[in-house]
Amino acid sequence: MMYIPGIMMLEKVSKALADKNRLKIIQYLSSGEKNVSEVADKLNVEENLASHHLRVLASLGFLKNDKKGREVYYRINETRFVALLRDLNRSKVFRDILLRSLEE
Repeated sequence: MMYIPGIMMLEKVSKALADKNRLKIIQYLSSGEKNVSEVADKLNVEENLASHHLRVLASLGFLKNDKKGREVYYRINETRFVALLRDLNRSKVFRDILLRSLEE
């Protein structure tokens, strides 16, 4: 798992998850692995832009990828999301926010 402690990591994660297309990618990949072309089609963007978004998420550990021939397939890295929630839970402020959101 890629983990950079502190504010820098939180800033990178925040920026990555603040992008609508990246959130759409995470939601889309929750149904299973997809290649760059499928993601680009789903988002209605060029493949190079979809590939960029996928690389950003993968560089932070949120996605795993496998190369099959000339295609790269991406899937959710659930372990990384669980680790993020655990890290956030260590902070009283984030823990309180998380608990309130789960009650709603």
